[in-house]
Amino acid sequence: MTSRAASGNAGLRVPTRVVLLAAFPALLLLGAVFAFPIVQTLQLSFSDWRGFGPMEWTGLDNYVDVLNNKAFFEALRNTVVFALAATVGIVASALLLAVAATGGGRFDSIYRTIWFLPAIVPGTAAAVFWSISVQPQSGVINSILGFLGLGSDHAWLGSPDTALWVIVGVAIWTSTAFPFLLLAGAIDRVPPEIYEAARIDGAGGWSQFRYFTLPLIRPVLTMVIALQLIWNFNAFTIVWGMTRGGPAGSTTILPVLLYQEGFKNGDFGSAAAMGVLSSVLLIALGTITLRGSASKAAGE
Repeated sequence: MTSRAASGNAGLRVPTRVVLLAAFPALLLLGAVFAFPIVQTLQLSFSDWRGFGPMEWTGLDNYVDVLNNKAFFEALRNTVVFALAATVGIVASALLLAVAATGGGRFDSIYRTIWFLPAIVPGTAAAVFWSISVQPQSGVINSILGFLGLGSDHAWLGSPDTALWVIVGVAIWTSTAFPFLLLAGAIDRVPPEIYEAARIDGAGGWSQFRYFTLPLIRPVLTMVIALQLIWNFNAFTIVWGMTRGGPAGSTTILPVLLYQEGFKNGDFGSAAAMGVLSSVLLIALGTITLRGSASKAAGE
């Protein structure tokens, strides 16, 4: 009787009005958190506003000014370089660590704990720590290099040629932990029977990783890549904490430029226009990444 009742209830259809009513609080919250700020930002991007008083409608003037602003394209270039380099470094590091921590060794749980530790360090604290560590003469990095005979007076953050790459390295150090845990969990879910069959067929460790592990964890790996691109594209704390966009604008990425334009120069309209343009670019980049991965998976 319970079975018949359960099967009968399974055929019932909930009225659309009831579904919408139940979902209304969540939809209202989403609207307040996402839709309203988006609309406000779009309105601001077409206006002139200095942080107080009424907004003055200016049409496309802010977008024209931004597209004629050399600093915007320099920041865009820095952002793309930083986001791509940091994403590649983070995902590659996370994948290597995940493989190392899922080999069935007795210390796997200890490795996972140790490699997760950088994630609990606040971004500002990491920025201050590494800024001090790479200082000429007094920094621990330069002290080690001096001990090895490679010089101890390198101004890593004072040179436009090296400053951005130092920040990329710090971003990799601080951001690898969460992708590592996600990828390790995905590898743990691969059935052991697959590896056993591969070993019986003579497949070595690299062949197992390439032809079995990677295809089976592709959905998680794709998600990690997409999320890291978004997060690194929107990075602010590490860059601002270490260089504030210097030297000579070599580490000024779009979030830093937006902050400078809005809160230092008081031009919130131009800052909003930059934010809209960068959001459109980021959406396009994320879409291309996801579609490219999906097409490759379908081809396989």
